[in-house]
Amino acid sequence: MRAMDDVVGFLQEAVFDESRWLSLADSIDGACGLIGNQLAVTSATEDLDMDCLFQQALIRGQPQKDLEVEYLERHAPRDERIPRMNVMPLGKAHHNTELWTESERKRSSMYRSFLPRVCSNDQVIVRMRGRGGTTIFWTLSREMDGGGWSFENVERIERLVPHVAHFVQVQQALAAADARGDALAALLDRTGLGVLHLDRRGRVLEANERARRVLAEADCLTQRSGQLHACARHEDLQLGRLLTACCDRGVGGSMALWGSGGLRAASLILHACPVPVDRTSIETRRVVTQVLLTESGSGGPIDPGPIAAAHGLTPTEAKIAALLAEGRTVSEIVASTGRKESTVRWHVRNLHSKLGVHRQTDLVRLVLSTAVTAPTE
Repeated sequence: MRAMDDVVGFLQEAVFDESRWLSLADSIDGACGLIGNQLAVTSATEDLDMDCLFQQALIRGQPQKDLEVEYLERHAPRDERIPRMNVMPLGKAHHNTELWTESERKRSSMYRSFLPRVCSNDQVIVRMRGRGGTTIFWTLSREMDGGGWSFENVERIERLVPHVAHFVQVQQALAAADARGDALAALLDRTGLGVLHLDRRGRVLEANERARRVLAEADCLTQRSGQLHACARHEDLQLGRLLTACCDRGVGGSMALWGSGGLRAASLILHACPVPVDRTSIETRRVVTQVLLTESGSGGPIDPGPIAAAHGLTPTEAKIAALLAEGRTVSEIVASTGRKESTVRWHVRNLHSKLGVHRQTDLVRLVLSTAVTAPTE
């Protein structure tokens, strides 16, 4: 497991340096017995197709630019997996063959020709939530005669998923603020990004103007006795765990913060990132964690799967909770689900009881707090 610990550490160290992904991907291949992996960021189009925004593939340690272009130009429009990939549960590894029907496997050019020629059909694919309504797809490949995927193989991959998602989400936040490549101190000058520097006890050492404004408004994030706190109790507990992991174990992560109005557009995404120790400095007020604050923007449809898993809800309850969190009214939920209004209201009352809340605003805040999750290793 030492190799896996090293990979997690590499992912945390590289969170501000996009150029390190290829070496990270090679390390992941070695630790997990893979022959290659591909990272892609997409946005869904109106017809549930994919618009690929970023793609980087590595096979046997080598980048595959020509194959990336070939796939996007020739094969992606006919890739039968895409509609099914768009609705896969978040964070879970799905074998490639599950995404084709038996008849499709007999005639699909992707399945029969392209993938066996360039890599392998023995793949698993993981879907993760990106920033601003984007989706991250991570595809990992083994040799066709490599013995298949064991439980341990899949467990290793799923252990890495939150760290890979965090890596991509931070890169997206930096890109949106035009801050890629900025040094630690330079990020404080960015106006499109809230930045806070914390010491090993979680105390705020520095904050840029935007972060100070968020703290002064005290709508979802505040400062007490020098330490960073979320205003909502359940979010503060999650923030405490996140900062402890970052400060004590060097494991960063992300979480959602929601204002008192419960409006998705007013929410923040908080990224906690460990700062490598600089042993050449005699500075005693050492920065251990860098916190980035960004607006979540439009999140698109909410996947009810993680909501059900996180809060112990039935599929129907989770679906209604997700629709409420998207800002739908009871009447709109009735129209979109075909259920009676009395049935929907009954489910809403059950949700209040199960989640221990009394107001719909609190229900929405609690549900939305699962939209972005933090690594806890």
